[in-house]
Amino acid sequence: MNAPQRLLLAMAGALAAALLQQTWQLLALLVVAVAALLCVAALRLASPGWLLRRVALLNVFVALVWLTLPWQWSSGALSWSEAGVQAALHISLRSNIAGLFCIALLAGMNAFEVAAAAARLGMPARLAQLLLLTVRYLSVLQQTRQQVQRAMQARGFRPRCNWRTVEVLSLQVALILVHALLRAERVAQAMQARGLAQRLRVPAQPVEAPGLAAGQEWR
Repeated sequence: MNAPQRLLLAMAGALAAALLQQTWQLLALLVVAVAALLCVAALRLASPGWLLRRVALLNVFVALVWLTLPWQWSSGALSWSEAGVQAALHISLRSNIAGLFCIALLAGMNAFEVAAAAARLGMPARLAQLLLLTVRYLSVLQQTRQQVQRAMQARGFRPRCNWRTVEVLSLQVALILVHALLRAERVAQAMQARGLAQRLRVPAQPVEAPGLAAGQEWR
């Protein structure tokens, strides 16, 4: 199964989870998603530890939903809401179905391969180009953040629970945004100078970018 087919199946699973309304239908689809995840683990397309970490990270959001949504303020006190429980259950099922399908079907693909697969599925050329450039430069932004963080640590900054830390972290975010804007201007000028093609040409093989190795797994 090639990358566009895997991405299409993941999108179809997420769309089905959004459209189904009955709890039993969502539970049946969840069983299919779990089976797909187990097949990935059995075929060793991704390590079991990597799969478990992704599932645990997904369910952090689900836990927050259950801590807030089932409760309501009634008669001056918190009370259990049946409608809230039903909504939390459906959100939990839909989140896990969509997440498990994406984790299972996109396992082993790096971010560039996912973007290139979306372009081959008929995404508008300019939107596909924007997606590919976003994937390419997210790793560059990550490198910039690491450089700024190392510079701050070299100057003795240690994050603490105080307003000084909030102020310094705000300055860090602002500095990263300034770097991103300046880099975006330079990239735009370079692309215009090279006569940017009106139609996107997706390379047959992923192109390695700094900080994004060809074998790096999708996150």
